Amino acid sequence: MQVTERRSPYFHNIQSVPPSIIRKLIKTNSITVVDIRQPWEYEEHHIPGAILLPLDYFEELFPLLNANSVAIVCEHANRSTWLIYNKHYLFDGLKVYNMLGGMELWIRMGYEISKGMDENGMLWYKLLKKLLK
Repeated sequence: MQVTERRSPYFHNIQSVPPSIIRKLIKTNSITVVDIRQPWEYEEHHIPGAILLPLDYFEELFPLLNANSVAIVCEHANRSTWLIYNKHYLFDGLKVYNMLGGMELWIRMGYEISKGMDENGMLWYKLLKKLLK
């Protein structure tokens, strides 16, 4: 039997899935990928099209995205797992995917990555400046 997801009996809108499922959802434009790592980590490598929202600012900035379905991504899935289960109230009414294995497994599976800082990588900073005005 192949395990393709893990679900909590308490949070029906949250699924932990492997990178292969996230990749399929990306290809069908079904989700917004949110990378919660630090800017330097994002710059080093990230999923093409992912939006950077560093964990330190996530709670304040995430509601500004207006996404219906999100994949939360970090380097090894430690931070993303902590976030979705400890701040679950941020995701009420949304479909949430936690990418098991994080970017490390994504890269090991040979999936595409982008390097450098791009517009999606700077969006968090622009949103933060707007919030602070």
